[in-house]
Amino acid sequence: MLEEKSKLDLDSLVTVVVPTLNEEEAIARVIQELHSVGLGNVMVVDGYSRDKTAEIAKKSGAAVVLQQGRGKTGALKTAIDHVATPFMLIIDGDFTYDASSISRLVQHMDHYDEVIGARVPTDSKSMSGLHKFGNRLITRLFNMMMNTGLTDVCSGLYMLRTDKMREIDLATSGFDVEVEIAAQMATSGRITEVPCNYRPRVGRQKLSTWKGGFRIVKSIFGLARSYNPGVFYSMLGSLLLIPAGIFLAISLLQWLASDVVANSWFFVGLSMLLVSIQSMSVGVVSLIMRRAELRINRRLNSLGAKQIIERQNRISE
Repeated sequence: MLEEKSKLDLDSLVTVVVPTLNEEEAIARVIQELHSVGLGNVMVVDGYSRDKTAEIAKKSGAAVVLQQGRGKTGALKTAIDHVATPFMLIIDGDFTYDASSISRLVQHMDHYDEVIGARVPTDSKSMSGLHKFGNRLITRLFNMMMNTGLTDVCSGLYMLRTDKMREIDLATSGFDVEVEIAAQMATSGRITEVPCNYRPRVGRQKLSTWKGGFRIVKSIFGLARSYNPGVFYSMLGSLLLIPAGIFLAISLLQWLASDVVANSWFFVGLSMLLVSIQSMSVGVVSLIMRRAELRINRRLNSLGAKQIIERQNRISE
């Protein structure tokens, strides 16, 4: 049971959203386990499964909504239209996430806009070595681009503040939606993570490790350019310094050998050097502006969190 919130009506605070597509083998177990830990407000958003996922979910006591739009992003957009509670908990419908770990997320939901359940495999079959390596690489790239310190940005278990979720604009359509949500939350709100148990999935895997991984990496660069341009342009400028230095060095060697001051390598290197300096200048200005924005947002969020806590205390009384 979620003892930390036992005095409150969790169903009036949290809606559990389970995006599904052909998960008839696992969905009943997911819903039953959620109920067993005190989470009864469960909404299954089904992407028009060709099996009996929706039927089994209804029989298991969950509300079933058919999604609009494409992919997991469409499922989350649909959920936002139906969720009426202050918080929403997203969990995959393949029984990989241990519901007993959700209590760790609940303990921090008053103070953050997103709480991620960082996956801790329960055995060697839970996550392949390639999957672990790819996830570690993607998360490090995300941290570098977004100035965060997460360990599992791709987790399919996370809790969100509903009003904050309604403010963000989701542009992805696949499983990279978790990265997009984390990027926007890290930019304009507060984000943290707690460990959660991760088990072998029940049913057939639908996501290709290689294809999905490359897509997420591509998304991270696009998200960094949109939501954290300071780091993006600073890195771009730094990378341009390397070829600029090489071309200028070639020009210097040619000048020493033939006394020709200006040549094609010189102009190429000089152009790249100027672009590099300009990119880094834009990056520095953007970083200063973002830090000021974060300080303001954190102050506003702390005031909002205090109001929510006061409201929950009144409910408990």
